This record gives sequence, structure tokens and C-alpha cells, in this order.
Amino acid sequence: MRLEKLRVYFETSPALRLLRSPNAPFIIDWLNRQFKQAGRIAIPHSDLLAALVEYLEELRETDPDQLTAKPESYLSDWSGPDKLWLRRFLEAGRDEPVYQLTPATEDVFVFLDRVLEQDPGFVGTESRLKLVIDTLDDLVVGASEDPEARLRHLRETQRRVQLEIEHIEIEGAAPRYRPGQIRERFITAVSLLRQLQGDFRAVEESFREITRQVQQRQVEGSDTRGGILGFALDSEDLLKKEDQGVSFYEFVRLVLTPSQTERLESIIREVRRIPDLESQRDGMETVRNMVTTLQNEAEKVMRTNQRLSATLRRLLDARAHAERQRMATVLREIRGHAVAIANNPPIDSVGLSVEVDMEIESPFRRTFWQEPTRLDAMDLTDYRVDAPDRMEAFRELAQMKRLEWKQMRNRIRELVDLYEAPTLADLLEKHPPESGVIEVLGYLQIARDDGHLVNTTARQTIVIPWGKSSDAEHNEDDVIQVALPLVTFVRKGRTTNG
Repeated sequence: MRLEKLRVYFETSPALRLLRSPNAPFIIDWLNRQFKQAGRIAIPHSDLLAALVEYLEELRETDPDQLTAKPESYLSDWSGPDKLWLRRFLEAGRDEPVYQLTPATEDVFVFLDRVLEQDPGFVGTESRLKLVIDTLDDLVVGASEDPEARLRHLRETQRRVQLEIEHIEIEGAAPRYRPGQIRERFITAVSLLRQLQGDFRAVEESFREITRQVQQRQVEGSDTRGGILGFALDSEDLLKKEDQGVSFYEFVRLVLTPSQTERLESIIREVRRIPDLESQRDGMETVRNMVTTLQNEAEKVMRTNQRLSATLRRLLDARAHAERQRMATVLREIRGHAVAIANNPPIDSVGLSVEVDMEIESPFRRTFWQEPTRLDAMDLTDYRVDAPDRMEAFRELAQMKRLEWKQMRNRIRELVDLYEAPTLADLLEKHPPESGVIEVLGYLQIARDDGHLVNTTARQTIVIPWGKSSDAEHNEDDVIQVALPLVTFVRKGRTTNG
């Protein structure tokens, strides 16, 4: 730690800018709620903006003088180059920006977790010293190529294990950690886990920086395709060989291996059963979601690496490369002409004519690849069967009625023969629905399929019986009102408009 490095860090670090901000407690609290407590990696703009609006409304009641600007301006400012507390980017399959925490903000959370979340009267020196000793011991053994040294270590380990086995067999009881030792080791594990989650941002930023440099070289057109490709492959290969990349890919191999995942989930289930950890609610919640969170983080970084591969594939496309080169040439010519006439602009007005009536459709157009829908895994570890709720669900399932489509069409046909242009309200008045809203939706489907008139700009309100009774008279609690498009039934053969 040297003075020059300290000065540069204090002058340029986004993490320190966040901690120095007069609104730091509120900003960090809100970011913690949205990302850490919610277990989310990336959040769409609309969701994050709505959450910020709600938070600012709550803040006006307790601290009306804090964060008084518009919510949109805060998101723009916090993700801008002057702050760098949030990263704003576009993601495939979305039509709006997405936000995630930057490595600097992750550093702030790691620092505050260590300072604020630990018990002031509890200092876990024993478990940390043991962790240091075990790590150094493992380092000495793993760094040695001497087979005799490795064998001595394994035999010593075998001897200690055998002694412990014999002691348990003789005494009939196993030595147990004290409650303080249990909490100490658990807090150390949770602290390392939270720090690990923050490290992903730095790995992801490394992949993203390579992609940015490749794209910049493409736009500038100052290098050949072979040169750009060689730079990208060399950079990616170097990243994978560096300590950060090697550690990350080994982590991916571990966390995505089914056997390792099952072993980790089994350990987590056992940890959650330890009585001495019942008071560690926040830490237990972090551990409970550990597998899912780590897998999501790994997949997020891998998707960033996949974008680099996609950029390289586009680079190798000769036709697309030629089009980019032509576009870059045209843009340079436009800039050159603009600079040439900047001091002496033309007297006549300059305009641009755009032909908007002509439509061009390419038969070879393809949609962008979209990631298939993912189903969120539900943790049913703490689920308890509720017999009354289950029986109520069975009763509701048994009460569901099958729609008789043929009978419903016959009712429409009979009504059209009796009246001129009857509406859906007329039909339901003559034949009250026996299956509630589902039956009304069935009539709407028939109207659309059979070519009847469905006016989506007009509305009609229909009163539907609600409950077991289907009499004409109901209490207010026995009916519901539904606003529907105006449906008019017509005889077949008449010209209709959908």
C-alpha cells in the first residue's frame, strides 16, 4: 500500500464516491433491497423505476429533504460516467435497458457487511485462525511436487482420522463444537459467500472489456479482420490463463456439476437443521439461496462471454464486414463534408427527404435468438401440507364444469332466429351462465371463430351470477360485473367485420 496508489484510489474510486455521498445511506439501502435482499442480478428499467418511485414516496414521510429530484434522473445519474454505481445495458430479448450493480458497488456491500453485520461483542478469531492454518497447510502440500511429502501428509491425515474413529467407538459419543464455535464458523462462511457473489462483477467486466475493444476496432476500421480476430482470441486466451479466469472456470465446473450441486444442497439442508443457528436469519437466507444464486451468477458471466463469441462470428461474416466498411466510409465522408462547410454553411436550407410509403420486406429476414423460458425452482423444504386448503382445492376442481360448445352454438342459433342482431347481453339474460366467467369467455371465442360482430372499441357491462345460486335475484355479493367488447350475433352468410 503506497501513497501514490492511495491518492489515485481516493480520487477515482466510484466506491468511495458512493460512501462520501450525502445520500449514501438511502442509496445503499435501496440498492440492497432491490438487488441483494431480492436475490436479483439484473433488473429491467421499468421495474427498477417503479421500485424507486415507491421508495421515494416512503422517504418523503420520514426524510422529506432527502432525494427530492425525479426518479428518472437518479437512475441516469447513478449509471452515468461520473458515478458508476449501476451499469445500464441492453439485453437480448428486451426492449428496455437493464441495470445491475458495478464491481465498485459490490465492494461497498462487502465492506459494509463486514463492518455492520458482525456482532460488536463477537470476534471470530478462532475459526479464522483455523482457516488460515488449514489454508497454509493445504498450500504447502499442494505446491510441493515431492511424492514423499504428499504421502507423509496423507498418512498423518489418515492417522488423525483413525484416532478420532477409535475415540468415538470407545466413548460412544462424538465431540461437538461449542455454540460460539458454531456461530463463528457460520458467520465466516456467510461472509466469504457474500464476497464471492461480488467477485462475479469483476470477471464479467473483463469479458465485457474485450468485447468493447473488438467492437471499437471494427467501427474504426483501422485493423484487418485477421488482426481483430487475433486480438480477441489472444485476449480471451490470456484471460482464461490468468489467475482470475482459471479460478472462475474451475468454479463454473464445480457449481454446474450435478454431483457437486447435490452434495452442496445436502450440506445446506443439514446446516439449516442446526439449532444454534436459529438466530442467524439473514445469514441462513443467504445460505438457503446459495446454489441458485451462484448458478445464476455463473450463467450471467457465461452469457457475457457468449456475446464476445457472437461478435467474433459477425466479424467473420464477409458480407456483413463489407457493409460495415462501406457504412464507416460513408460516415467519414459525411463528417469530412460537415467539417469543410462548418465555417461557411450554405445559404439555402439543408433538408432530408425520407420515403415512408415504400415497404421493403426481406424473405430471408430472421428474428433474433431468444433464450427459452426458464422456470424458477421452488424451495419446498419448509412446506407443510394444509389438509383444509387441499380439500378446498379439490372441491373447487370438482365443481368445474365442462363447456358444452355444441349446446352454446345452438343457443346462439336459436336467438338469432328469434331476434334481429341480438347481443351477448341478450343471450346471457335468456341463458344465465352456469360456469361463471369461463362460460362467458367461451361465448366470446365462438363469436370470434364463427364470424359474428365483435366491436372492441365499444363496451358492454354484463352482470354474472357468482356462487351456487343461478336465480334471477341476487345480493350484491352474489354477482360480479364484467366489461366486455360489444358482441352482436348475426345469421351466417351475412357480411361481417371482425
